[in-house]
Amino acid sequence: MNQASSRWCLIALVLLLFGCAALYPRMERPRINIANVMPMDIKLFEQVFDLELRIQNPNDTPLAVNGLAFELELNDKRFATGVSNQSLVIDRLSSDVIHVEAITTLVSFLRQVAEYQQTQNPRVTYRIKGSIYSGSAGTKLHFDDSGEIKIPIEPTKQ
Repeated sequence: MNQASSRWCLIALVLLLFGCAALYPRMERPRINIANVMPMDIKLFEQVFDLELRIQNPNDTPLAVNGLAFELELNDKRFATGVSNQSLVIDRLSSDVIHVEAITTLVSFLRQVAEYQQTQNPRVTYRIKGSIYSGSAGTKLHFDDSGEIKIPIEPTKQ
């Protein structure tokens, strides 16, 4: 191949790459918030919780969710992990709630209980991070969000 042909091949390749990138506009990452937590199955070494996650789509195009994987931290300590293969489409500039299982171990659970007993702080900070699988295979949108949960405390009786 001569030098001129090599240049034309390189130019064609660059144009092809830029053309493909224009077909898939950069999407802003979805935002995830914990909407509710309910215990599902409490065993000695493993606890399973039903987590309601609100997924917000800040983009001007619908977001096709084909599954997700996440890690949940409470008070800056790893607490639970989970995966889901549920599919849903979140309309543009909209949100929806998805139910997922969060699984924790006895050690993680006891660590949180012990910390709560020491501090008696009715507020728990959380961080949820992971990936949403969207569209075709291999497309992942990462998320990393945090918030605070207020634990309802019964007044002490005297």
